[in-house]
Amino acid sequence: MRLHDQTTSLPASEMGEWSNMAVIDENGVRRRLKIMLGTDKLAEEYIARYGYRIDVTKIQGMRTAEKTVDFSVDSETSADDPIYTIFLKCPSCYMTRLPSHELKAKSLQILTDRFGMPTYRDMGRYKAVDYNLLSVTVCPQCLYASPDRKDFITRDPARAREIPSRLHQGELAAILAGADDRANWLTDQGMDPMKDFLPRRRSVQAGLASYELAIERAKIEFARNVPFSMFKMAGYSLKQAMICRTYEKEEKQYLTQALKYYLACFERSNAPGFQYEGQVLYLVIALGLRLGQTETAGSYIGVLDRSKMRMESGVADANVQQAFTRWYNAAREIWADRENPDLWKLRSS
Repeated sequence: MRLHDQTTSLPASEMGEWSNMAVIDENGVRRRLKIMLGTDKLAEEYIARYGYRIDVTKIQGMRTAEKTVDFSVDSETSADDPIYTIFLKCPSCYMTRLPSHELKAKSLQILTDRFGMPTYRDMGRYKAVDYNLLSVTVCPQCLYASPDRKDFITRDPARAREIPSRLHQGELAAILAGADDRANWLTDQGMDPMKDFLPRRRSVQAGLASYELAIERAKIEFARNVPFSMFKMAGYSLKQAMICRTYEKEEKQYLTQALKYYLACFERSNAPGFQYEGQVLYLVIALGLRLGQTETAGSYIGVLDRSKMRMESGVADANVQQAFTRWYNAAREIWADRENPDLWKLRSS
């Protein structure tokens, strides 16, 4: 279920135009409307009514009229529901009212694995929900995706103004330019962005696909030298592995991919700072052990020791040193405990 390995970029001469407006060609709009509405007939009917500007509310109305899918994207929830919904704006294509499903604080018990990935259990009056499936917000028009609301346009209710995405216009323009590729990939998966990503219930396939789309966004960021982009790609792959483990599917391909991304992150210094260097090296060692690559894990124990010496001989502040030491001790612990059959069991966070 891999989206082809491709990053999209625009010539510098075209970037100025794209930085000021989001342009989607008519054929591209038709293709996405067909995916969203299910038929060519409904796509043409939408264009005849509303033109080429896609509005998720109008699409939902047409689909509901055709009884194609029942949406549940209201912000109100039942008393035992640990999920609430806020609405965001896509910074790539400017689609509004994108439902983002958020987890209420302290509503579920969270267990973590050795990679820091969470599993959710019911606690108190709230019912159990696998938030790993829901945590990525996906724009159904351009398939921009992220689990972080700061990557979207939000609103400051106190000042009645929009808060822009933290991504720059150059990255957003390049992400928009790859929308058709993502739409074609999603069609090949037999998936529908409206039915599979907007409602509160997501299938395992949709959960994995949402992180795949987030990885594609981060790949474009990485191609433009955005810090922490490769770090995020590795984390998204670990989330995919956790989803597979939860539903008894093969996780090795995602663990292997996460290790590849963390190694690239370290080699390219994509997560600057000793505290992040310690975390990346810990995860390389842990993934190496989990995948049976003991030699790789052992060699990076040596790298970690050298990083510790560099940090101690430098001018890192106390908080950075404390964070690095925490990851250093965790790596040393997992290395010493590598023969323990219970090493990979979940732990309370």
